[in-house]
Amino acid sequence: MKHTPEMQRVIDRMRPGVLTLHGFLGADRRELEEILDVDDSTVAGLGVTHAELARLLQDVLEQAAAGLGTKVSVADRLRADYREVMGRIPCPWGDGSFQKGEVTLVDDETGETLRFSPLSIHMIAAHGFYDGRGSRFRVEPAALHRMLHTDRGPE
Repeated sequence: MKHTPEMQRVIDRMRPGVLTLHGFLGADRRELEEILDVDDSTVAGLGVTHAELARLLQDVLEQAAAGLGTKVSVADRLRADYREVMGRIPCPWGDGSFQKGEVTLVDDETGETLRFSPLSIHMIAAHGFYDGRGSRFRVEPAALHRMLHTDRGPE
């Protein structure tokens, strides 16, 4: 992926203190293009699409939000809760703003945890971006696929 002036503007908006306190890249020292390419290859290797993974997260978000702040069962062994926060946050790509809030998804057997937001779902679907390593909302595509068993999705 080529580093364009538009991509540089996206990177600038991802830095800590611009749109969020901690930014979107975490401790990841890779270029944004490399992050996107690696995650794209991972998702392709799993035999799914970014849109399919985002849809699964959207399903989890909707189930968790219906729990009104309590943990809900979203699939066998999986529990989720949604913490809503007032306000909206813009996408670093400049293509919308999204409700603030976060979902915590936990596998009761393994203790594995994923944390994501409505903005995370959008960035995965629209941009193939799962945040940088070390970011609060980093969703590892392979972990997401493994937890939600994408051949059946959340129940």
